[in-house]
Amino acid sequence: MRNRILLILLSAVVFNCSNSNENVVQQPETTFYKGMDLSFQSELEDYNVTYKDANGNTIDLLNYVANNGTNLVRLKLWHTPQDGQNSLADVKAYAQRVKSNNMDFLLDFHYSDYWADPGTQTPPVAWQSMTNTQLKNAIYNYTKDVVQQLKNQNTMPKIIQIGNETDSGFLWNYGKVWNEFSNNWVNYAALVNEAVRAIREVDNANSVRIMLHHSSVENAIYFFNELAVYNLDFDIIGLSYYPQFQIRNLSLVQSKINELATTFNKDILMVEVAYPFTLQWDDNNTNYIGSNDQILSEFPATPEGQKAYFEWLVTAIKNIPNNHGIGFCYWAPDWVAFTGNEATSTNGSSWENQCMFDFNHKALPVFDVFRAN
Repeated sequence: MRNRILLILLSAVVFNCSNSNENVVQQPETTFYKGMDLSFQSELEDYNVTYKDANGNTIDLLNYVANNGTNLVRLKLWHTPQDGQNSLADVKAYAQRVKSNNMDFLLDFHYSDYWADPGTQTPPVAWQSMTNTQLKNAIYNYTKDVVQQLKNQNTMPKIIQIGNETDSGFLWNYGKVWNEFSNNWVNYAALVNEAVRAIREVDNANSVRIMLHHSSVENAIYFFNELAVYNLDFDIIGLSYYPQFQIRNLSLVQSKINELATTFNKDILMVEVAYPFTLQWDDNNTNYIGSNDQILSEFPATPEGQKAYFEWLVTAIKNIPNNHGIGFCYWAPDWVAFTGNEATSTNGSSWENQCMFDFNHKALPVFDVFRAN
């Protein structure tokens, strides 16, 4: 009898433990992105720009950033580049190097032959005389071809961005949603849908997350409210935050990104961010930031101030409700001052005081933030 009782008790324990394990919900592993936009690298390598670690030792840039916490690289794509840079061939070649360094890849479709931003969204020259129907076909076929080529070489992006800083729409005037085109949201949405359709058809493994990108933390609510009626298929809200152009009340910045995440139930990626380590210049190009009234009073333009700003930013992103803050991407951390080709007007940099490398091209303390989080 005693042995029988012991056997019953043992069976009950085993049954309960088995049930307990079955009821444990395995939470999906999430990645916090510490990214960099390295779209300048293909060009800078042509000019033999060198970089160094904090001790002054020469490094291979891509290998160094990968080994020091970077897990995402963003590359912009121009349709038929005016200056030969950021072509599909460039992107494909660099994407292979990104993947070989075990980092994820974010593809930034500009849908233009040159820079696209809220004030300039010029369609590729090849598309400029098309009808609306022809343009929808063009964006679908082009997007599908690009993504298919990346898939064929085993460099599928983890994230694909449809347009760059599309506050005012893109592919003007077809998809413009600004000024006299403020009632043109239906056409903008239709063009985005064609790009999404192309991506989803190639990505039969459902591995790609789609992002729409707005340049303004404080104004993005309006943009995504306008789009809500069209039920666009996308996963991530991408935001730029440059203090010299936007609100500088950090509590308000936090509340705005929180509101975006909770209102639209989307993940937030701060896809363009940067901060100066000095207000000095290292060449004759006028910099985007050159005075204290352009920066945050909480963070001086020093190497330690730059690092402290990014510590604040990481905390702000991680405090977005429901784990919707998925990371950040430092814009052009490598665009140091250099001697370029005068024939193509690529001398120097207007960004060297916002890089992650000092004027001797040595890695700055901000790399600690990449290593620590």
